[in-house]
Amino acid sequence: MSTIVCAISGNVPEEPVFAPRTGHVYEKRLILKQIQESGKCPVTKDELTQDDLRPMKVNKAVRPRPASATGVPGMLNLLQSEWDQLMAETYEMKTNLDTTRKQLSHALYQHDAACRVIARLLRERDAARAQVAQLQEQLASSMPTDSASERPQEAEAETGLTPGILQRMEETAKGLSKKRKQRNFPDLNPLDEVKKFACAGSQAFHQSTAKGVLCVDVHQADASRVVTGGVDNQVILFDAAKEKVAQKLGGHSKKVTAVKFLPAPGSGGGIISASQDSTVRLWTCSSAADWRSSYTCAYTIRRHQAEVTALSIHPLSQYLLTAALDKSWAISDLSTGRCVRHMQDLAAPYCCASFHPDGLILAGGTQEKTVAVWDVKEQNIVATLEGHEDAVETLSFSGNGYYLATGARDGSVKLWDLRKPLNIQTLKFDGPVHSVAFDTTGSYLAVGADVVKVYNFETKTSLAETVALTEHTSRVMGLCWGPNAKNLASVSMDHSLKIYEAKK
Repeated sequence: MSTIVCAISGNVPEEPVFAPRTGHVYEKRLILKQIQESGKCPVTKDELTQDDLRPMKVNKAVRPRPASATGVPGMLNLLQSEWDQLMAETYEMKTNLDTTRKQLSHALYQHDAACRVIARLLRERDAARAQVAQLQEQLASSMPTDSASERPQEAEAETGLTPGILQRMEETAKGLSKKRKQRNFPDLNPLDEVKKFACAGSQAFHQSTAKGVLCVDVHQADASRVVTGGVDNQVILFDAAKEKVAQKLGGHSKKVTAVKFLPAPGSGGGIISASQDSTVRLWTCSSAADWRSSYTCAYTIRRHQAEVTALSIHPLSQYLLTAALDKSWAISDLSTGRCVRHMQDLAAPYCCASFHPDGLILAGGTQEKTVAVWDVKEQNIVATLEGHEDAVETLSFSGNGYYLATGARDGSVKLWDLRKPLNIQTLKFDGPVHSVAFDTTGSYLAVGADVVKVYNFETKTSLAETVALTEHTSRVMGLCWGPNAKNLASVSMDHSLKIYEAKK
């Protein structure tokens, strides 16, 4: 009996098929592969399809055992070869698994990084949208209908400090001087309570994309009313009692450098703000009964040509002092925004300025390391305080009018006796001093540098440290006492407003 063999391989087929068209027998798997690749018989080169194949019924062929497997040594050799091949395949699989794990880990890391980038871009998009909305509101508020309130003041002539104005200032100074001698402060926070000061609340409500809060003021009739100005160009009115933002005032085009509440009764929620954009804005509340209501810009003062660094309200509550880096200071009428007196082309840019509690003198700290004390009536310098080794960033008069505290970039705070005038004490800090603030009675002095420190008068001419408040994580830029020194507000480049009170 002859053996059937595959026309392609020449071996006995395991699953034979017959093609009538070619007359040959094939191994099914081999001929199918040829049909898929070329569609022809590899032997006769005739066209061939799978439908042309006919299965054959034959007995299953048993492959003969190779000669190497006929003995025990040969079988052991075969088994050893198969084991070696299995181990090689296992090693290759483990190598591939390790490579796959590394690729998966890298892909997961890239996915996580992409998610973080997308989240950051979404935040920036939302911030940009908010800024666009704010700019649209500003453009709407600066339409020609409000041109009367936004007219440039540089076209208006100064009214000057008229005899009538000076007379009212002198009468106010005399009255305040008499009251100063009779001053008694039964509601003043005692020293033991101030020593217990700790952070009672911390808020971060300015835009995180422009970190830094530069100035703060607390209403002296209501400690829950706090206003701040930040690097994000916004003035924010904060309700400390409810711990939420009451209003956000947008209008400045650059960072806000100073803020003040209007002290005049009946002014509603009046706020004044100064900015690096060289302007000063007065904001008035739409409701005299509810200071949390919406605010509008009543007028804009455009007297200065550089960053406005300081705001101070005269004891008459009718006049506003502004100082700027354009080497000038100005006194304006609060009711109209019109300039009364503008002192220009001074010896140095002014980093800070303030009226004396009596209102007949004012002091300004300069970039030339000095403090100039001006006579408001004569508009000339009556004293120059020297001793700082860098620009004077901040100053504050004591409530009794006898002392002046100044802070500078050289990390020092100097206490001056204005009756002599002499430097009677110097305090040293790590880093520049950006803010000093006496409380309204002049009993306590707060200093903001890398931390907040509070001092009290140990003697009539000497300050002693009361408490150090170290909660801020960056430079402290602004400080303000609440009524009767019951609390203290501070703002910092760490983007936060902190309020300190005595521990209960």
